[in-house]
Amino acid sequence: MKPKTAKPKKNTGGSDPSQPPPNWPPFKPLLPASDIYLEPIVDSQIIVARNFWTSTLCKDYVFFLRSLPLVTTPGKPKKGDAVRVNDRFQITDPAFANRLWLETGLRELVSGRTDDEEEESMSEEERRRLWGGEVVGLNPSIRIYRYTPGQFFDQH
Repeated sequence: MKPKTAKPKKNTGGSDPSQPPPNWPPFKPLLPASDIYLEPIVDSQIIVARNFWTSTLCKDYVFFLRSLPLVTTPGKPKKGDAVRVNDRFQITDPAFANRLWLETGLRELVSGRTDDEEEESMSEEERRRLWGGEVVGLNPSIRIYRYTPGQFFDQH
């Protein structure tokens, strides 16, 4: 009997893993890390980082992201996946993930390391509970999603 071999996965993520990463715009201008704060939207599930980027930086990134080759996801999900219809770009880019983590104030916000001694901060135990452990960086799998009218991500 022949040994089973895994079929190569079809790339449905909107990018070729071997392609070079995009030339991401610089993170300028940035607000001071002390201006960024966490706001829970759904307790222990959805947390928003308010004031993360300036409106100018947001506009620059929206303009840049429009240039990426987004691909519409297939209509039939894999077993166990939620039905989703959206446009997506995905690339593995450890350098960008590291820049995002280190250069934007995100590391300080998530880890609770601030220069402001007066600001109330969560205890280390509260942070571990919130994040599920000690956060040491960001996943290098960068995904950009776009939803146009009629597109959706079903509940899962």
